[in-house]
Amino acid sequence: MRPCSVGARLRMAVQRHMRIRYTRSCQGAAMGHYNSWHGKGIASMAALILHDKRTIEAYLRKNPALHVYELGDLDDFFWSRAIWYGLQKGDHLQALALLYTGGDLPVLLAMASPPATALAELLAQAVPLLPLYFYAHLSPEARDALTPHYILEPCGPHLKMTLQNPDRLTGVNTSAVERLSPAAAGELRAFYAHSYPGNWFDPRMLETGQYFGIRDHNGALLSIAGVHVYSAEQRVAALGNITTLPSARGRGLATTATAALCRSLLQTVDLIGLDVRADNAAAIACYHRLGFDIVAEYEEHLLHRRGRW
Repeated sequence: MRPCSVGARLRMAVQRHMRIRYTRSCQGAAMGHYNSWHGKGIASMAALILHDKRTIEAYLRKNPALHVYELGDLDDFFWSRAIWYGLQKGDHLQALALLYTGGDLPVLLAMASPPATALAELLAQAVPLLPLYFYAHLSPEARDALTPHYILEPCGPHLKMTLQNPDRLTGVNTSAVERLSPAAAGELRAFYAHSYPGNWFDPRMLETGQYFGIRDHNGALLSIAGVHVYSAEQRVAALGNITTLPSARGRGLATTATAALCRSLLQTVDLIGLDVRADNAAAIACYHRLGFDIVAEYEEHLLHRRGRW
């Protein structure tokens, strides 16, 4: 769920306008536009905002590998920061999208297996409820539905991977790895600023106990592996914030830290996933060695509303 780096001009615009305009365009519209949506009856399907966890989970469980992040965001730890949009036909949910508002920039997750025509219809109707600026993980059909209304700045093709062969973890010696506590938050911020600029790091995630690191003989961090999403309730986790100090790369440290993290996670979850850039061959090879396989492809984009720059 990590946004890619953005230009300084757009970042300043986001910081200047996000709070006021997001509140007006999303929260206000969520109340003001519901009746007009419901009355349109386009293709006998109505777009609405969802509040029932059971309904949302039942839809996501049809393809859990594609929706690891969304399943994790059903957890109370994330729930208050999530807005769920659905397209319903009768009593059946046809498509779903999530807007996560926990960071500086909202993130839209809108993915479905092809052909994702219902998802495209949902987003076409949901435009009045979406913020002026946001980051997005999109299926191609979702991208096409938003293009008439938003300028999209591509952040590259990405892959979704899930842990399919956990037996491969047993061959990794993790004796040098330590679990990191919330007390290390400042140290991690400094580490990521140097080793992973532009990284999305929420210090709250240290409270999960699912961050691991490797230090040198002086106690300085060399490599870290953590999570973007973790839910023991939903029994899912999404890896994230995995990186190594530039001067220590090529020694397999990230592989070792990630193996320790996955072993810990498997004590409480059944599904471990991650997102990775499709051109990051080194990371993909690392994940393959640990038992991860590719389950889907998608795109990431930064969006801002046309005519509102």
